[in-house]
Order: sequence, then C-alpha cells, then structure tokens
Amino acid sequence: MATDARDICSLNTHEIQVSNRYRVPVSSGISLGATISRPVADGAFPALVLYDPWRNGLDGSANAIAQYYATRGYAFANLHVRGTGNSEGFSTDEYTAEETQDGVDAIEWLAGQEWCSGKVGMFGASYSAFTTLQVAALAPPALRAIAPAYFTDRRYTDDCHYKGGCLRGYYDMLEYGVSMLAENAAPPSADAVGETWIELWRRRLEHGEPYILNWLQHPVEDDYWAVGSVAGRCDRIRAAAMLIGGWNDGYPNPPLRVYSALQAPKKLLIGPWSHTSPDRSRCGPRIDVHFELLRWWDHWLKGMDNGVMDEPSVQVYRQEHEEPDIGRTQIAGGWRAADETPRGDPLRFYLHGDALTETPAVESGEAAVRYLPAASRNGGLWGAGFTLAGEQSEDSARALNFTTEPLTRDLSIFGNPTFRFHVSADVEVMPVAVRLIEVGRDGTAVLVTKGILNATRRNGMTCPLPMTPGEVTEVAFHMEATAWRFRSGSRIRASVNGSDFPNVWPTPQAGALSLHWGPDSRSHISLPVWDGGREMPFAFTPSPHEAADAGFGTAPWQVVHDVLEDRYRLVLPDGEGEMCVSHRNPAVASAWSVARSSDEQPGATVEAVATGTLSSDGQNFTLDLALEVALNGDPYFQRQWTCTTERRLL
Repeated sequence: MATDARDICSLNTHEIQVSNRYRVPVSSGISLGATISRPVADGAFPALVLYDPWRNGLDGSANAIAQYYATRGYAFANLHVRGTGNSEGFSTDEYTAEETQDGVDAIEWLAGQEWCSGKVGMFGASYSAFTTLQVAALAPPALRAIAPAYFTDRRYTDDCHYKGGCLRGYYDMLEYGVSMLAENAAPPSADAVGETWIELWRRRLEHGEPYILNWLQHPVEDDYWAVGSVAGRCDRIRAAAMLIGGWNDGYPNPPLRVYSALQAPKKLLIGPWSHTSPDRSRCGPRIDVHFELLRWWDHWLKGMDNGVMDEPSVQVYRQEHEEPDIGRTQIAGGWRAADETPRGDPLRFYLHGDALTETPAVESGEAAVRYLPAASRNGGLWGAGFTLAGEQSEDSARALNFTTEPLTRDLSIFGNPTFRFHVSADVEVMPVAVRLIEVGRDGTAVLVTKGILNATRRNGMTCPLPMTPGEVTEVAFHMEATAWRFRSGSRIRASVNGSDFPNVWPTPQAGALSLHWGPDSRSHISLPVWDGGREMPFAFTPSPHEAADAGFGTAPWQVVHDVLEDRYRLVLPDGEGEMCVSHRNPAVASAWSVARSSDEQPGATVEAVATGTLSSDGQNFTLDLALEVALNGDPYFQRQWTCTTERRLL
C-alpha cells in the first residue's frame, strides 16, 4: 500500500444538525427513541449506530463521538434500547430477543431514510458492543460493517455474572447490577417525547425489573444464557468486523474466539486497555481509536481505497515484566503485527514438587493448600473501580507454587494459557484458581494472567457435579487470554489456590485442595507459544486525551481485616458499598451497595436511589433490592424485591 494511504479519510468539513425527536418504529409495535446527528448537506450519508441503555443524546445534544463522525459525513444515531432513554416499552433484562430484533428493525428503518445511503455500521463498547454482535448475527442486509469493543460471545462464561462456574463477587453486586436499577429508573426527555413523558416514565417504573434477579436465578449455563450469546452463530455474521479488546479488560477471551469463528472480512485490535475506550483507557498507550474506526467506516461504508484491508489483520500489544505499580498509566511492551492468531502446539510445563519442568515427573507426589476466600487479594479489578494487579508474593504465600528454572531465551505467548491438573479435595465444592506469574531476576513477581474453575463444573457448565472427598479427579480449564513476552533470565510460576478476592464469591465449604503429579498424574500448564509476530508497518496516532480517572489516590478499594473473626471486608470509597467474606466459614458472605441517578426536566428534578444486599449461607443466596425515586424532592415511587435461590454447588 502507498505510504500515505493512512491519510486518506473523510475530512471534518460538515456543519451538523441534531435532533432527539426521532421515533424509530419496530415490529413489536413500540417505537425507540433516537438522537441523530447528521451533516447539513444535500445527498445521502452512511449511518452509524450506537445502541444501548445509556441515554446518550437524550437531551438533544451531540456528544464528542457523535460530532466526530457527523462532521465527517456520517449520520450518527444514539439509539436507546426499549424501556430506557427516550424509547417506549419496559426494560426487564439485558440482551433480550425482543431487544435484538428491535435493533434489526431500526437498521432497516435507518437504511430507508432519504438522508441515508442505505449502508449502516454499528459499534460501541460494552453493552453497545454486545448489541452490535447480537444484531449482526441476524445479518440485516443494510448492516455492512461493525466494530464492537469489550464484548462477549458467551454470556455465562465470559460476562460479568459468572466466571469458571463461580459467581462473580465485586462486579455485579457492587457495580453493574445495582447501578442499572438506578439508571433504568431515569425518565425520558420531555423535549423528545412530549407531555406524555411522565406517563411513559411511570409505566416504565412499574413494569421494569432488576436484571440481577435473572442472573442469580440461572446459576448454570442453561437456555437463558444462550439468548444474547453469538457463540456457534458467528458464521452468520455477514458484516465486515473490526474486533477490539483489552488485556486489562474483563473480556479478553471473546475477541480471539470470535475472530477465529468469523467468515466475513475481519480485523483484530487488542491493546493493554481496561474497560474504557482505547483513547481514554487508564492503561496506555492510548491511541486515537476513532481515527482507526473512521478509516474502517470509510472503506466499508463509503468505498474509499484507503488500504485498511492491506494492513496486518492482527494488531496486538505484547506486554512484558515491569514494576507492578497498580496506579501506572503506561503498560510496558510494544505493538506487534500478524496475519493470524497462533495455531501451533502449546508448550507444556509439568508440576514436579515445587518445580515446573518441560518433562513429566517420574515420581508421584502431592501437596495441599487450605481454601481461604480472601487469600489472593492482588489480582486487580476492572470496571469503574479499576486498578491493576499488584505484586504477587503476598498472594503466592498462601498458595501452592511451581516455578521453572531461569529461562535461557525470551518466550512469547499469545492466546489462552490452560491448566490440566489432577486434584482432590476433602469437601464437595472447591474452586481451583491459577495465576501465571513472571518472576524477574530481582524476584519481583508480576501477574501475567489468571483463571479460575469451580471444580464442580469440571464436566461442563450445564451439569455441576460434587467432588467426592478424597477422590482424585482431573480438571482442565483456560486462563484469561493475553499476549506476553517472558524475558531471558526470568522464571515462570504457576501459583494455585482457590481464591480471587473480591472478584469471586466464596464457595460454601471450608476445606483443602490437593494437587497430584507423577507418571500417572501428569498435571501441567500449557502456554500458547508465539513467534512474536513482526514490527508494525505504521505507528498508531496517539490519543489527544489523558488517562481516564480510576480513583487512584482516593483508594479504589480498601481491604479491612477483622483479625479476631478472620473476616475480610472490601470497602468502597465514600461508603457506597462493601463485600465481606470469612476464612472461618466461607459459606457466610455478604455484599451491599448503593447507586444513584439524577435527571433534570423543565420544572422537574428526578432523583433515584437503588440499594442492594446479597448474602449467603450454606444452602442459599438471598437478594434484597429497593428502589426509591423522588420527584422535586418528594417521594414519587418505591419498590422492593426479595429473592432466595439455591446455591447449586456455587
């Protein structure tokens, strides 16, 4: 491609017009609200859709993203899912089949507008990335290109509710689950929907349901989770796909899986980013991602010959060992290019005493570690309360550790490391948590990646099966995907126990996990070795923005240890919530949080407060939720929910 091809793109030349009064009819009979920003110019333009419940453009304003694309010749639609923003209907769960069909109908409507060229792109991060993939799997003809970031293809295993058959701890209860209850209580814009806004809002309050109720009532991978999951259906996607992921995000695995499964034109871009746009991520280097996306849209929606498909299909940031400062905003490593993801045989390291070796152990052995729910507290958090993983020596002190000799050469990996262990336990429910660590020449232990499996899900996520105390069984699972270069002179360590606090809710039984090795028990980890790719043929344009604030310096979290009771509490800033676990009795755990939303209408101020408490004993989970809404300072609406569900070996 020509050296200046990356300069070929739509220019910032248009004045724009913005309206939040668009009503998009869908086949169910309701209409969705949309705020559309488009050029003030004759002719037709491609449409870009961002489809989620976040109320963007609710008041008729164009945010920076909408302005960026509209001034460059695109009709940009902030489309609100049913029951949120300026849309009709009720919101009772995320990613319903009706919500997805609404998105398909909306694309058809947009493509048919006189100011639209008939070509539509869809993109976004997190929720809007999920809807992008779900709609694309139904292959609406007008949808020509997509660009989802931070998404999943399999909701049970790789969303924020369950992980490796373990209930999530921190994220659902202390962040997303309760906050969505408050967010969805906000009203539509009176300017957009007219005098009926308060009636529409009241019906929304009366018929809406907290999402978290559904998640807790489906503790195994049943048909509920298949709705909204595109795993097994990626070959139906016809739109060209640019997939964006982040190694420090909560969704590092799906971009690799979806990329491998797609048959449409595709690209893969994975940086060191957290759950924030690559131009604002706490973890840099931050890039001007909207310039990269603009070139993508220009090629597929405007037919520009800008060389975007001549560039490497896989563009990935390879990380490496550095001082593990949890507040750093630049991640050590560098960009690498490849034409495909690794396909070769993995490199195995076998457990042998306290060593990892490339040959199996010739003598049998075993070692045990006590299950302590808060034994590992330095694995990092993702989400609004984001922080990176810390130094791993403290966590490893309460784990079984297996370490190689110093490496004699650099070793690159790209993909999912896996583990296959022979284990036993003295209780029926036991998690197996594995941390892959690089131990530097100076002894600093840096987390490379981690994985966890509730061993009762060893035969799959649909059919939990209790452990038989004392019986040796095989468990196999993956760690989170990564790209990493181990440096010559470093050592590789597998650190194993049952804990990932506060990311995972404790399993209910106090006991011990034993690992077994030997000629008949070839316990090992496997690393997806990689040739390291090649140098990138270009440099990304740096982002003009600073790193997003993650609360560093104001305690992203604080862990308080009650020595007498041997309990650990994660305390959120400003008293907004906490999570408590017990080393003496893992069954007894709790979490509570409060979330708020506010909105201003002409002559009306709305405040919503949602509170939630999740607690557990040996048999059940109990969830209590409450929503209180005030209008102009006076109580307007109240509702409570209580649900008790069986633990199902969780």
